[in-house]
Amino acid sequence: MPKIFSPSWNDAIHYIKSGMMIISRDGTIDQINEPLKSMAEKHGISPDIITQGISLFELNPNEFGSSSYRVFFEEIYLPSIRNILQGSEPDYIAEYPIDWRGKTIWVLCEAQPLTFNQGSRIEGAVISFSDITRFKKKEIRLEQALSHTCTLPGHVPICAVCKHVHTDDAWEPVESYLENRMPIEFTHDICPSCIRRLYPSYSSVLDEDHSSRDE
Repeated sequence: MPKIFSPSWNDAIHYIKSGMMIISRDGTIDQINEPLKSMAEKHGISPDIITQGISLFELNPNEFGSSSYRVFFEEIYLPSIRNILQGSEPDYIAEYPIDWRGKTIWVLCEAQPLTFNQGSRIEGAVISFSDITRFKKKEIRLEQALSHTCTLPGHVPICAVCKHVHTDDAWEPVESYLENRMPIEFTHDICPSCIRRLYPSYSSVLDEDHSSRDE
């Protein structure tokens, strides 16, 4: 099978950190770099599944994890790659999850058409794959944290004596009012003024501690 690029180009893709493959115009896999092979093996995918000479359009999506991946693979991913090869789409980029052995792996996929000269016939496409699981988990945790954050009203009706907040339903302690609306948690202590008021017998200890710091 003829190669799309010269040996120098075929060797160059192995120096790119992202997983990468080059496919011909009919979808046949022409080149696969070592990072893509390592990524596949890391997640339990047999090296025989993605190899040179196999058509991308004939891969079995079930080999990549759960059956839910088939819908994305057949209805979104493959049609987008075909459109790039036919010139009806300029490029393709998507991030998607793959469930494999009880774990969710997030992959960023990008595809670009390949031509020898600008404006000439499309000869194939280069497709890159990046494992973004670590970054996606951080994004999901941040979204979850933000979803529990509530913007407080400009005026909060609070009792001048007991400091309970008046909500639509009842009077609520200020601690629970804030904890139910913001990602915070209160811990309790007693300030020196309250210790002197509630436990006057200990006030001399506070005065002694204050005097020792001044010295």
